[in-house]
Amino acid sequence: MGGTVRDLMLGLDPRDIDIVVDGDPEPIGRLFSDKIGGGFFIMSEEFKACRSISADGRLNYDFTACRGGSIFKDLSERDFSVNSMAAAIPAIGEIIDPFGGQAHLAGRELVPVEDGIFDRDPLRLLRAVRLEKSRGLAIGPALARLIQSKAELSGLPAVERTFVELCRILRPPAGSAGVRRLDGLGLLPVLLPEVSALKDVTQNQFHHLDVYDHVLASMDELEWVMASPGSAFPGHGAQLEDRLARKISGNADCSLALTLAALFHDIAKPYCRFIDDDGLVRFFEHDWRGSEMAAAILSRFKAGSSLIRMVAHLVNRHMRFEGLVQQLPPSDRARLRYLRATEPWTPEAIMLSVSDRRAVRGPRVTEAHIEQHMDISRGMMDLAFAAEEAAPLPKLVTGDELIAELGLEPGPLLGRIVDHIREEQELGNISTRGQAIEESKKMAAESSEGS
Repeated sequence: MGGTVRDLMLGLDPRDIDIVVDGDPEPIGRLFSDKIGGGFFIMSEEFKACRSISADGRLNYDFTACRGGSIFKDLSERDFSVNSMAAAIPAIGEIIDPFGGQAHLAGRELVPVEDGIFDRDPLRLLRAVRLEKSRGLAIGPALARLIQSKAELSGLPAVERTFVELCRILRPPAGSAGVRRLDGLGLLPVLLPEVSALKDVTQNQFHHLDVYDHVLASMDELEWVMASPGSAFPGHGAQLEDRLARKISGNADCSLALTLAALFHDIAKPYCRFIDDDGLVRFFEHDWRGSEMAAAILSRFKAGSSLIRMVAHLVNRHMRFEGLVQQLPPSDRARLRYLRATEPWTPEAIMLSVSDRRAVRGPRVTEAHIEQHMDISRGMMDLAFAAEEAAPLPKLVTGDELIAELGLEPGPLLGRIVDHIREEQELGNISTRGQAIEESKKMAAESSEGS
């Protein structure tokens, strides 16, 4: 019943099968699980709900007790007419459709069972947007007005449930359209006020859009990169597809993390904006401040710690590529420092930089500038994968050895020397322990002279 019947009518293969039974669903749920050799667990004692999972993990069978004593009463407590249909098992007779779901489905129209559906469960406000996006069921003017009138309720559900729905709306394809739909329905200012605050924040002449529209354009450009990574980065299509599908935290994969990074990469610009002495709009420090804001937003939704770290890292590093573009061509040292600053997500950082750059097309930007960025990014992607595949270099000297040899103390200077030795080794400038010691002595002496 519910979404299962809807998806079958749309010619889709549902992954979640909803089954309503008279009485306690647990016995039949357990029996069914035994028959198919699947897993079983109780989802809610209060609402009499349990789930059976197929042996291959691809299908979920949700068993719930019939609410209100009849199937008609149960269906009346659901959200939209297209989700308020049922079929008997085994299939006999017509579809049970008390609210005209079949006709609304044929017309691709999302119609509430009654106007109080959002009061009973405000998460349905987001579900409406998600169904419009994923199932092509239009939110008409009347439903849009109802959602707008109830938008403030969208902050009430458990943040974990809200984040799941948000991610489904933001995921490609058409993630930026999802943001615009949330905004048009009054949901964005409630759920993501930081994104709403980007509107009307004007930028310099390198940009043709305000910060809000630039961020959404970046999401569109990122979708192009993720949809055809082999076109953006020849020779690395399969590798990037594998990375994009890699799980980061729970159900969140790398493509979702990148999408969130694109949405949040300029999130701090309203708070960093100023006009310099030459009259140019600047946003100094918006990268690291944006990283902190992105982490705070995701923490508010109780996102997984791995997802938070990755998104914050990408936002923090999203301006680093500009250092390469300023050098023509970039030096080996600059390239190496970019790789080290962005690891372990260097390919993702490169993809984000490309999406950001392709969304900047103001009067001061030419197609040659964008092609130049693409050329450098492709070379950096080659280096990034080569670095991942290369065997690690042997450590020439440790911090403890430098303390013993040079009489250094633990602290920032020691850390800088160790990093410098590693960099010189990777650049091929030194290759022995003796050279590492001499280079360390030189750097320590220079530091002592300058203090």
